[in-house]
Amino acid sequence: MPVIAWAAAAACLSGAATLLLTPAMIKAAYTFDWVDYPQADRWHATPTALMGGVAMYGAGALALLLLGPLAGVGTDVGLIGGGATLLFAVGMVDDLWGVGPTTKLAAQVGAAVLLMAAGHGFGPEWPLWASGPVTLVWVIGITNAVNLLDNMDGLAAGIGGIAAVAAGPGVAVLVPICALAVPILDTTLVTVARTQAGRPVTNGGQDHTSHRLVTLGLSESAAVGTLHGMGAVAGGVGLTALVVEPTLFYAACAFGTVALGVIGGSLGRLDVYRTARVGGDGAPSVSTSPSSNAQAGQGRWQTVAAYLVGDGLLIGGALAAAHALVGPEGLGSDGLAGAEGVPIVEGVLLVGAIQLVVLYAMGLYRRLWRHAGTPGIARIVGTILLAQAATAGGLALVYGLDTVSAPLLMVDGVILTLGVLGSRLGRRGLQRGASLYRSRVAPAESTSNVLLYGTGERGMLALRALRDAEETDRVPVGFVDPDPSKQDQIVQGLPVFGGPGACADLCREHDIDEVIVAVGDAAADREQEVARQCAEAGVACRSFDVQMKPLGAGREDSTHGEPMPGPPA
Repeated sequence: MPVIAWAAAAACLSGAATLLLTPAMIKAAYTFDWVDYPQADRWHATPTALMGGVAMYGAGALALLLLGPLAGVGTDVGLIGGGATLLFAVGMVDDLWGVGPTTKLAAQVGAAVLLMAAGHGFGPEWPLWASGPVTLVWVIGITNAVNLLDNMDGLAAGIGGIAAVAAGPGVAVLVPICALAVPILDTTLVTVARTQAGRPVTNGGQDHTSHRLVTLGLSESAAVGTLHGMGAVAGGVGLTALVVEPTLFYAACAFGTVALGVIGGSLGRLDVYRTARVGGDGAPSVSTSPSSNAQAGQGRWQTVAAYLVGDGLLIGGALAAAHALVGPEGLGSDGLAGAEGVPIVEGVLLVGAIQLVVLYAMGLYRRLWRHAGTPGIARIVGTILLAQAATAGGLALVYGLDTVSAPLLMVDGVILTLGVLGSRLGRRGLQRGASLYRSRVAPAESTSNVLLYGTGERGMLALRALRDAEETDRVPVGFVDPDPSKQDQIVQGLPVFGGPGACADLCREHDIDEVIVAVGDAAADREQEVARQCAEAGVACRSFDVQMKPLGAGREDSTHGEPMPGPPA
């Protein structure tokens, strides 16, 4: 029998055994109190059985023991199994009694060494001094990344299965990276977010990708399914390496990296640490530090840097895809398609430099994507056209007029336009998709979309009042706020679309039925402007206020019936 048939038989046997052993292990876990109880920094709210890995390991070992001799497996499979056994044993001891990080790291290093001894490592043709460290870092990093991803039922197991299918037949170095894109994204997001928040990276928390999706409004099963879908798409990109030429595969990897960056950036804006900072009531922490403006400026530069890196990947990917699609016939393997005499590496660097300069000069990094309307789209299309013209001029100046290829630049321009539009509008699309999902699963048959004006204390009180109401027909979809530093952010899972000047347009764009103003008496002029725009858009406008009234106990009170204003926003 071919190897693929033995692999399929082993997968079926181990899968069936897992289904049988898992319920038995769950029962045993509750019997012997092998249970993880709810904690403040954990997601599950009920006691959860441990030892699920026993069922998975036992099923895999059973398949190997029964089918291994028939398939004639060699020593390499035994070495891989030994590494898996080492990790399993340390993990089980850790669940029962706890294991220090040094012991865990030693076990992971040992498993990686056994894997390399079986002949599996990065760069088989590389020298050991180069292949060894890369393989060690990969095995240890991915082991911990998948462990971090194990924070919702079925998430880590599903991603592991998808990765096994996708990376199994792959041969390129980028293929396993594609197959494990979701755990890599999750680990990167958690590391960056905790570092920026001043929290220890090694501490647990409810700030993983799955938790952020739930914060956006998805159910747990929908969040897990979304990440499974992302893993399947990323694995599919990795499998394209087997059927397309390398340049197209590299282009797909570049576009996929940008897509993951957009998703990670959008989820990273969610303030999942707000509850922990204020003791669990969900109220915002308002910074009064003099350094707030400096931090906001630093954040803007970080955004610009992220856009520059992303656009660099899009430019390189678009040029690579155009080169593959137009065809390099007659030019040799080292020249751009249609641009005779232009080496690929030099050409990509020159084109990338020219186009990034044009994109920067035309203002594509000035935070004009809060509303992402028609003017913004027109700005992107016009900028790409100008960038292509500048590219043609640069190629003609450096290599001569004969090197300018109209088909190459046309295809490159179309692909780059789609990529830049996706990178700028992708975040809004994610928010819109989450809002649509919430509206579809909302229990109320008739609901009103609500836009909240103000993200201060009073705005948070209004949001909590809407969310805490057991029976409400109002669904908050976002904020507007006059503070520019708050615009284009995510507050309590809702986007801050823009300032008050765009209120009318936002009402039409997001099907708003009602605007609730929660800014206090100090901003009466702004309330009037918002009311005017609401009337223009034909939506209801109400003011949210918090007041306290004295209660009389059988006595007269000169202030009876007169409201006492609450604390200012």
